[in-house]
Amino acid sequence: MKHRQLEAFRHVMRTGTTAKAASLMCVTQPAVSRLITDLESHLGFNLFDRNKGRLYPTPEALKFFGGVERFFIGVGELENAAKQIREHGGSALRISATPALSTGVLPGAIAEFLKLHPKASVEIETASFSQIALRLQTFQTDMGIAHAFPDLPGIEQRVMARVDHVCAMHEDHRLASQEVIRPQDLTGENVLRIIPEGNMNWNDTRSVLDRAAIRFRSDLGTQSSHTGYAMIAEHLAVGVIEPFAAASWRRNGVVTRPFEPRITYDYVVALPEDQPLSRMAREFIPILHERMGAFETPEGCAKG
Repeated sequence: MKHRQLEAFRHVMRTGTTAKAASLMCVTQPAVSRLITDLESHLGFNLFDRNKGRLYPTPEALKFFGGVERFFIGVGELENAAKQIREHGGSALRISATPALSTGVLPGAIAEFLKLHPKASVEIETASFSQIALRLQTFQTDMGIAHAFPDLPGIEQRVMARVDHVCAMHEDHRLASQEVIRPQDLTGENVLRIIPEGNMNWNDTRSVLDRAAIRFRSDLGTQSSHTGYAMIAEHLAVGVIEPFAAASWRRNGVVTRPFEPRITYDYVVALPEDQPLSRMAREFIPILHERMGAFETPEGCAKG
């Protein structure tokens, strides 16, 4: 069974005549008839009934045509995959990121990347910390962007930025007039509690406040930065929180101030271990590094 025979059969089924099929294939009508006859001989059953010079598909032909269509669809997908590899070095760049990073860092990084590769395809999945780890370990994503993972099998990490958490509050809050927020400033406040997730624990903020021996409430807790910022926008709490999502909430009256002592976390791009990077991934990572580096606080400096 040859590709050209299947092509002739497909065109006859689609157009209804050998003449139209011959025109599409740039061959003569007798050549198409021979291809169909040779295919029937190979298959061992008739594909068409001949009546007064016309071809009528047999029931067997109708069944066989479904398989032929699937074959050509598969060939088309292979051609598209080959084109994608030629033009972009692989399929879509698959990125898994925590919600704050997917909105606070990724859009700008992708915009910069697409200036260099306007035809590239990028797929972004917003996922939790533990979901990202699982997808990396099972090769379901090309890279994960999150705060640093503990040592986990199957995951390689590259630090993109070391970022200070900030104190976030509504612009009408009494603390908004201060340039820097310190633990004693939070006396009597309802301080947002960040709930631990998987192997990630956010106890540093609580430890700093406990060491300061101040009295405060912590009635509201969440795992999501965006949920935290939403509650801050409603005057429900203040929060010592990552800065990436802050920009999305400024139009809702949320402001941020540096917090001292500094509470710093590493943020990384995580990759499936022992997997070669695609060309798109290799070119995207430096752009991401630069974007995330903009959130770093230089040593000895406070960032407002």
